[in-house]
Amino acid sequence: MSNYILKYSRDDRVKYISHLDFMRLFHRTIRRTGMNFVFSQGFNPHPIMTVAQPLSVGVTSDCEYMKVGFDGEYSEKEIVDTINGAFPPGYKILAAKKVEGKEIDLTKLDRAVYTIELEYEGNADIDELLANDELVVMKKTKSGVKESDIRPYIYSIEKIGDENGILTLKMCIAVGSVYNLKPQSVIDAMEKYLDNFKAGFMNVHRNSMTYGNVEFL
Repeated sequence: MSNYILKYSRDDRVKYISHLDFMRLFHRTIRRTGMNFVFSQGFNPHPIMTVAQPLSVGVTSDCEYMKVGFDGEYSEKEIVDTINGAFPPGYKILAAKKVEGKEIDLTKLDRAVYTIELEYEGNADIDELLANDELVVMKKTKSGVKESDIRPYIYSIEKIGDENGILTLKMCIAVGSVYNLKPQSVIDAMEKYLDNFKAGFMNVHRNSMTYGNVEFL
């Protein structure tokens, strides 16, 4: 038995595939490679694998992580090349690292950087937005939709483009089990707290996920 942390990407061709469908796709991919998962014990055995902070539908990424157990010994390069040879277009393994125990704990990931491109009208003053002590929006939680102050979980927002009604933002926000903030909630706050700001269609890309400012792979 060998455990690996895999870093992988998802591009525009597959961004509307749900997390559950991706899990099924990954299972089929591994079967095509001829490698074997390590399975859990009990009445309903399932492959031992964990995905860190699954992506929302419609979001692309260069920094997804999963931990997988394989029944066999493989080099890190062999893992990357073998899975990429069986993956459908749109997904790609970027790196692999063999691990022992919990030397890399995916639950510690606590912040993510996103690039957002969106159509908009009105005032898009980011400094004005961040000057607020509170940014209270309706946010979906496990117990339902509730008001939540997201200001403490926005670490930075940078305007990197503003042309022809297209706003491009780079934002670092909280991710993880303690508090998970989605870019859409930040856009909701902009619509609520900036006069006349109205967002339209947007593209969201996750650039990195880190523990503090440290990337795992």
